[in-house]
Amino acid sequence: MSAEESTPAVWPFDSTVDAYNACQCNEDIRDGDVLVIEDEKVIGIAWTWPFALTENFNELHVTTANPRTYQDGIFAAGVDRAEQIAKERGWRTIQPLDLVTARAFFAMHPRVGEPVGYKARISETERGRKRDGWLLAGTAGYIELDSSGYLKFVNEWSPLTEEKEVRA
Repeated sequence: MSAEESTPAVWPFDSTVDAYNACQCNEDIRDGDVLVIEDEKVIGIAWTWPFALTENFNELHVTTANPRTYQDGIFAAGVDRAEQIAKERGWRTIQPLDLVTARAFFAMHPRVGEPVGYKARISETERGRKRDGWLLAGTAGYIELDSSGYLKFVNEWSPLTEEKEVRA
């Protein structure tokens, strides 16, 4: 593969919907190319399921895998370029929460039990959807992290009751 073929292309779009659709239909867009959506302040990586690296992601996916090593590293060059573009524009990128990091938080907080799963916490904004942090679920409780990966909250699950409300 030539250097030109291995350098990720940068594709500008008007919206994350346009970027997502182009990844599905435009054969010139390759896995690992960079998607730039200025109006929504989103930087993403092209793939079958294009994902955002920025705090705002709107209609793109959020990955919990490390995009530099996932799929044998096919996204690494694109991630490097995308992070550079985001930094130039002053847009915040969010590092993924991988399994190793999630397990480390469970080890630090044994009262939440064994790991069950984790996902991005998402909120709606004027510009669309953005990541607020991470929720890690355990067998006995949960851990919340902010979008920088700092501990925000640790708690145990409330017991469920089977009592039924009685109406007069």
